[in-house]
Amino acid sequence: MGKRPASVDFATWLLWFEVAAGLVVSVLVVAFRDDLQDAWSPGRSGDSTVQPLDFVPVILVLYGVIAITTLTLIPLMRAGHNWARHALSLISIGIVVAAVATVRTTPPALFRGLIITAAVVSAVTLVFLLHPDSRRHCRVLDEA
Repeated sequence: MGKRPASVDFATWLLWFEVAAGLVVSVLVVAFRDDLQDAWSPGRSGDSTVQPLDFVPVILVLYGVIAITTLTLIPLMRAGHNWARHALSLISIGIVVAAVATVRTTPPALFRGLIITAAVVSAVTLVFLLHPDSRRHCRVLDEA
């Protein structure tokens, strides 16, 4: 087996960065849950019995599932499995879509900057995952 293309290595490093950055954002969500709840909860009226949802457990479980899936797929993609490259591409697309949808909800400024950064990093990761050299690396090893 020959040397892996640089595009696969760059995609790997960016995916690791996304997982680490997701952990930081998850910790910030826990730390700033009140600010986020104020930004994302509908206006409360005095006679309402509707309680705001606690979104922190949902975000933590979602992060855990995506992070573990990504960390499982990275070595498989590096080993040349094309289906793992496609799955990682779908995760990156999902992050971009979720980031765009979240920015539209007017989160606090700190989160807005992190979300936009996540969208850009995920888009760049997608470019490296779909790069012809990455595609060739996975297809050649899958066919062997």
